[in-house]
Amino acid sequence: MKIARRRRRQDRLSKLSDATLGRILSFLPSKEAARAALLSSRWRDAFAGVDAVSLEEPESLLPDYEDHGGCGCMDCTYGRPVDPNPKPPFTTAVTAALLARHRVPHAPAPPLRALRVALNGYHRERASTVDHWLSYALKQAAPAPHRLELDLRLSREPICNRPYSLRAAASSLKDARRARRKRRRTPDSDADEASRRSTRKRRVPVSDDDSEPDYHGYTVPRMLFSSVALRSLSIGPCRLSVPAAVSMPSLQTLLLTRVSDRERHVQRLIDACPRLADLTLEACATVTTLCLLGNRRLRKLAIRCCHNLAVVAVNGKLDSLEYRGAVPDASLLSLRRADRSSFTSCSIDICGEEVSSAEELAKLGEFLQRVASINHLHLRSARLGSGIQLGAMAKLPAFTNLVHLELTGRLAHEDSDAAIPALSRILRHAPSLEVLSLAFDTGPGDEELRATRESWEDCKVGELTNAHQLRYNEDELLLPTPTVTIRCLTKRVREINLVHYQGGRAQRTLVKFLLRDAPVLAKLYCGFAPGPLSIQTKLRYEIQGWAMNRPKNCIFD
Repeated sequence: MKIARRRRRQDRLSKLSDATLGRILSFLPSKEAARAALLSSRWRDAFAGVDAVSLEEPESLLPDYEDHGGCGCMDCTYGRPVDPNPKPPFTTAVTAALLARHRVPHAPAPPLRALRVALNGYHRERASTVDHWLSYALKQAAPAPHRLELDLRLSREPICNRPYSLRAAASSLKDARRARRKRRRTPDSDADEASRRSTRKRRVPVSDDDSEPDYHGYTVPRMLFSSVALRSLSIGPCRLSVPAAVSMPSLQTLLLTRVSDRERHVQRLIDACPRLADLTLEACATVTTLCLLGNRRLRKLAIRCCHNLAVVAVNGKLDSLEYRGAVPDASLLSLRRADRSSFTSCSIDICGEEVSSAEELAKLGEFLQRVASINHLHLRSARLGSGIQLGAMAKLPAFTNLVHLELTGRLAHEDSDAAIPALSRILRHAPSLEVLSLAFDTGPGDEELRATRESWEDCKVGELTNAHQLRYNEDELLLPTPTVTIRCLTKRVREINLVHYQGGRAQRTLVKFLLRDAPVLAKLYCGFAPGPLSIQTKLRYEIQGWAMNRPKNCIFD
C-alpha cells in the first residue's frame, strides 16, 4: 500500500524536458502559461520554452452607474479613486512575453511558431511597438515544416454596422411615411440629400489614380511581404502598402480586415501567394472585383461585409464558400467551369434588415442555383427562413446532395404561421438531408432596442445583463401543426440540433412539427437560452413528449 501511494505522489509532468514542457504550454494562452512559473522552482523557466505567444487585451470593465462622485454621469471621471499601483500597458505585457523566451542565458529560445495579439484599439503611439513585434516574429520564425502563424488584430470594432432587424410594424411604417412627407415639404431637403450622397461617395475612394487618401492607422512594414517562413497571416485594420515586388511562397492562409489599400494592391498581394488555400476578406470597402482564377490551390473563400464587391472570379475547384452582406446577385460568382464546380459547403449570411421584397427573394433564389450541389448549407438572416415560403422563391433549387442544413435567425411570436411552411419548403428540396440545425437568434428587434435605449437612464447595468430570455406559458395553446409528409424528415433525418431555444410559441410549434414526423431520429440536442432551471425542466419534458420515438442520444444543455 505504501509503495502504491508513493507512485501516486510522483510528479511525472515535472520530469519532462524543458523543450517538452514549453511545447505543452504553447497550446495555452500566454497569460495562463506564465502562471505555470508559480507551481514550483522546476517550472520557473518553463515559459522560456514556448514557441507560441497568444495575448488578448482585456476589455474595459463596465462603469459603475452609482460610483461617479454622485453626478450619475457614465463618462465623468470626477470623484473616481486613483489606483496607486496601475497595471502596465498591454503592449508592455506583449513585449515582456516575447523577451521571456530568452530568460535562460545558456539555452537558446525555440523558433517561434505563432504570434497572436488582439488589441482593443490602435493608436499612433503603438506603431513602433507593433513594428518591433513583427520584426521579432519574422526573425525568430520556425523553419519548415512548421513555419510561422501571425495573427494581429488591431481593433475590436465589428466588421459591419448593420444590425439584424425585422420588418417594422405598421405603426412604425406610418411614422416613417409621415417623416418622409414632412421632409418633402422642406425646401432644402433635396439639397441636403444631395450633400449626403456626395459625402457618402467621398468616404470610400475607389478611383484608379496613384494618389493615396490620408490614413492615420497602422501601416504594415514592407519586410512582411518578403517573408519566406510566413504560413498564415491575419491582420487589420491597417494599410498594407504593398510593394511592387512581393514574395510570399509559403503563405497558405490570408485574412484581411478593413484594409484601406486600393483594389489593385490587394489583388497584387493575393496573386503573389502561389500556395494560398484559404482567403478571407472582411469589410474591404475598396475591393469591387476579385480575380482568383490564378490561385489553383484555393479551396476556401470567405467574403464578409465587402459591400462594394460585385464580381468574384473563381475556379471550379473551390470547396467552401462563405458570404456575408446584402442579398447577393447571381453574377457575384463568376465560375470558369460552372458545370464542374465542386462546392461542398456554403454559408450565406444576410446582414441588416429582413429579406422581404420579391426582388431580393428572387435574387437569393438565383444565387442558390449556383451552389445547388453542396453538401452543407448554412443560411442566416434576420428572420429564420425569411420569405422562403413566398412565391418569389420559385427558383429555389433542388439540393440533391445536401446532407446538413443550418438555419439561423430570429423566430418572433407572430411567426407561428410562416415558420412551418418556410422550413417545409426547404426540406422538400433536400431529399438527402440527414442533419438539421436550427439556431434561434436571441437579439432584440428594432422596437425592443428603442425601448431599451429610452429606459437606459432608469435601469442599472446589472439589471439588463441578468435578464433571462427563457419563456414558457402552460396555458398558451399552440397552433395545430399541418399534417404533411416530407420525405427526408420521415426517411433520412437522424439528427436535430436546437441552439438558443427560448420556448416561445413559434419555436415550440416548429419543434413540435419536426419531432412528431421524425421516426428515424437518433440524436437530439437542445441548448436552452439563459433562464431558470425550472423553466428548462418544463421545456425538456415537453420536447421529450413530442418525440415520435425516444432518441438514444438525447442531450439538453
